[in-house]
Amino acid sequence: MFKVETNLKTGEEIYKKVLSNGLKVYICKKPGYIKKVGMYGTVYGSIDNDFIDITTGERLKVEDGIAHFLEHKLFEQEDANALDVFAKMGVSSNAYTSFDHTVYFYETSSKHKECLNKLLEFVNTPYFTDENVEKEKGIIAQELKMYEDEPSSVAYYNVLRAMYKKFPLNVDIGGTVESVYRIDKEALYSCYNTFYNPANMFVIVIGDVDEVETVKQIESFFNKNVNRKTATVERFILEEPKEIAEKRIEKKLDVYMPYICMGFKHEKQDGKTNARNTVIMEIIDDVCFSALSDFHERMFNSKIITEPVEITYESGKEFSHTILFAVSKKHEECEKEIKTYFEELRQNGVDKELFEIAKKKKQGELIYDAENFMEIHRTVIDSIIQDTDVFEMANAIKDITKEDVDNFIRENLREDNMVISKVREKKK
Repeated sequence: MFKVETNLKTGEEIYKKVLSNGLKVYICKKPGYIKKVGMYGTVYGSIDNDFIDITTGERLKVEDGIAHFLEHKLFEQEDANALDVFAKMGVSSNAYTSFDHTVYFYETSSKHKECLNKLLEFVNTPYFTDENVEKEKGIIAQELKMYEDEPSSVAYYNVLRAMYKKFPLNVDIGGTVESVYRIDKEALYSCYNTFYNPANMFVIVIGDVDEVETVKQIESFFNKNVNRKTATVERFILEEPKEIAEKRIEKKLDVYMPYICMGFKHEKQDGKTNARNTVIMEIIDDVCFSALSDFHERMFNSKIITEPVEITYESGKEFSHTILFAVSKKHEECEKEIKTYFEELRQNGVDKELFEIAKKKKQGELIYDAENFMEIHRTVIDSIIQDTDVFEMANAIKDITKEDVDNFIRENLREDNMVISKVREKKK
């Protein structure tokens, strides 16, 4: 029996079923579409480094970056690499690790059933040896060093370090070069057995597929090939204080344009509140920082900025914050103008007419998003992580008022919970 969740605006439906082993399966049917997307993921990311090993029953604290390390290794078997296998089939595939989940996926216009089996096979067949683990350390270390010279990445992670004192958002998803070199195959297997157990995982299929046949295929694969312990993961999360860690972090790199990243640290919220706040922030972005706003026009005309300021709300079950990103040669003036603008917004609220325009625009985007496979998968994954209905965010838009937006700005975008991260040019 499927649970069916519906987008009240578009009528789009998601079929959900939890299998006997605890695996969550989500199917978004797209009749008439040629492209099909399959995703296999786990509720396991870089912040999950302290937990009960479900094999031994003992508490285990692991190195930073190990979730990302696992992502690298699980697309590799003794005699095959998943990327190569999918490429030979004419199929696009990849994987990524975030703070709180890891996903492996493919896109295809044919061979969907074969691709789905291959995806499940690769992720369920770990192959770690002392030799291949050691080899991977050098590859990941090079990747981390590359990001040390990427200004947007440096600005982003430094703003997280400025906000968080204890919570592991203050460490790069990939860890550090030092932590990566301390990872061994035993730790990888411990994390794999714990977090890659079916009860902690999910499958998402989007396309012109039959939901009953798809579930039967997935069930058949697990019945024949997977015999791992299934359990709810017990995690230990550091209690993060309300106070910020640092007010400002600055870094000098070889950049032409300085990068400014402002962070606003919030208390953690439940899934429904996070979904609602995400929509509120998207409205704020349109009203305050898009071409609709007087602030945007003034900043462009004065040549303080040459590209739009961006602001987003980021959240998980254990954290929430807002991040603003700007690029400006006149970085000191830009910072001052943005701070002054936020003070005006806290005092006066957003423009009522612009709010109505932005809200209607957002409602229109929901129709477009229903056709966008990547937006669909993001929506489903957010609901899994946040433990909400799939269309919580889409259905929240109708009830959001100007007062909700004004209250969010006053309560959350304050001077006392704000931090600044800058990447500036080196003096010559």
